[in-house]
Amino acid sequence: MAGSKFGKLVLVGALTGAVISMFDKTTRSEMSRRAKGLSEDAKYYMKNPDVLRWKIQDKSDKLKALYEQFDSDKQYIQSKASELKQLTPTVKTLVEDTKTAFVDSKDAVMEAKDDYKQMATEAFKGNHPGTDETFVPEEAYSEGQVDGGATGKSSSGGNASKGTFVPEEAYREGQVAGEARDTMKN
Repeated sequence: MAGSKFGKLVLVGALTGAVISMFDKTTRSEMSRRAKGLSEDAKYYMKNPDVLRWKIQDKSDKLKALYEQFDSDKQYIQSKASELKQLTPTVKTLVEDTKTAFVDSKDAVMEAKDDYKQMATEAFKGNHPGTDETFVPEEAYSEGQVDGGATGKSSSGGNASKGTFVPEEAYREGQVAGEARDTMKN
């Protein structure tokens, strides 16, 4: 094979297709209109070559600006990707540390909750952990059944909300009176 006939046959096929398409009247009129427009543009630019240079320069400048924009965008994306690669291990460590902290906090809250339940259960049974004082219900204060040294304040000095612990001495010395003392005995 001295040479490939592919290129020649493609060209012959294109020319044959162009000739066949010219049998249509609308295609002929459209092609003739375009040919006239091209010839008029060619004549104009032959008379005004500066306008042609200006248009070519303008298109060239726009393409250069577009290329520079793409290039700067590419560099920006590459720098951010590099930062992300460097930051990923740090973020991963931070997430793992945060997760560990939350798990530890949850465990501590659960332990405190269990301790509180145990203390509350013991307090209602009459065992007052951490204090040697007796619990007096709030109603006893509002009904005037507590007098003397037991004035409705806990031994820590804060106001009682639902009741308070009073020193055993106040209970034994009769400063907690009537129903309150009977309630405390039960």
